[in-house]
Amino acid sequence: MSSVQLSTPVAMPRLLSPWQRILTTRTLFMCAATLLLFLSVVIPNSLQLPTAGMLAVCFLFSLHGFRVVPGLKTIFLFYACSVMVTLIYIAVGYLNDAPWIAAAQVVAIYIVSPLLWVFVSAHLILTLGTERLIHWFVWLAILCCISVAIYFVLYHIGGAAAVSFFTEAANVNNSDGYSAAVMHVYGSLIFLCGGFFSSPELIRNKLLRLIVLAALLICIITSGRSALILSVPIGLLLGLMLTPRTSEYRRRRSLLTQVIKYGLPMLLAGGLAIFALGELANIHLSVIFNNFADKLASGGGSARSGQAYALYQGILDSGGVGVGHGIGVSYIRSTDYPWRYELVWLATLLRVGIVGALVYASLFFWYIARVIKAAILRHLTPGMKFMFCGFVAAFVASNTNPYIEAFTFQWMYVLPVVGFFIDHAAMRKSAST
Repeated sequence: MSSVQLSTPVAMPRLLSPWQRILTTRTLFMCAATLLLFLSVVIPNSLQLPTAGMLAVCFLFSLHGFRVVPGLKTIFLFYACSVMVTLIYIAVGYLNDAPWIAAAQVVAIYIVSPLLWVFVSAHLILTLGTERLIHWFVWLAILCCISVAIYFVLYHIGGAAAVSFFTEAANVNNSDGYSAAVMHVYGSLIFLCGGFFSSPELIRNKLLRLIVLAALLICIITSGRSALILSVPIGLLLGLMLTPRTSEYRRRRSLLTQVIKYGLPMLLAGGLAIFALGELANIHLSVIFNNFADKLASGGGSARSGQAYALYQGILDSGGVGVGHGIGVSYIRSTDYPWRYELVWLATLLRVGIVGALVYASLFFWYIARVIKAAILRHLTPGMKFMFCGFVAAFVASNTNPYIEAFTFQWMYVLPVVGFFIDHAAMRKSAST
């Protein structure tokens, strides 16, 4: 009697339905991240609760399959040190009668929010890649410029009430060749201008490059914001220094070719922006720059000068040890939150002392040092250069603006750092194999 062998059944791959293919975790994360970046970059602080909700949603999606890739260990080490400093000085502030709301805000802004942005930024870099993420920033920059145009038009039609969605303290000043406005999106534009004026070549389409640069310049000139105006020379100077040190830079090209490729689009964009503003809006560059020079000479205006004097006095009185989170000085900038100041790093010295402030800034200093080393070794990619220049512009602005203490703007400080350490670690790994 012959034996019959039964064949082992072969597992057939499970076919996904069209809806299952669409609703994958990756796709859902990408949709949520797109909305998060729109809320954080284009209309920051306009919808704070939805923005916080989307940040939490993106964080939960980023946990799916999360692993501590090389590069993230460094960030988590610095983060753990900053958390220790924060907890210690929350306790010091409590002993010095700081209000409980200050402790809650510090935990949210200094501990929770940065951690969420680290996870979301890491997942964005690992999913998209730095170069493609910068392509997203091109379109986000266009949307930012459109939002500025809508703001000016609506304000002139209906006054402050018509633009209350953008900010509660809406205001536009157009007189005697000068222009200024109050908008939260100018914070995002500081990063974007620093990045795109250092790396215009990353906008591949030449016509789109001209349009984006011209639109950014129009927003800068009409903003009246010194930090935003300063982002352009920061981007240009850093781009001039770092572009020859990038891994894709071609030495064989003549100087004239390099000037035409990198400088001509910015010159054309600048000429177009100046002509449009002068002829159509009666806004003159000389008036803008005179006002900008006056603000720089006065240390950012009388309000910031008053803050600086009071904060310096408080730091000296505390001996540089720190008075704790939630403790302010005699100068009151905000009646609702009297421990908050625009001069963030001076206020940080007051709160956590010299050692605590160095711990907070240590990751940023380490990041800058590693970027410089990568540039010396020609390991710097154009994407790294864009992110670094945007970061430097935003970091300089944080000295006179509290962007780094707003969770909607913390992407400007977290995303470049996370992206660099992940990309650099991946490059080193691929070079060693």
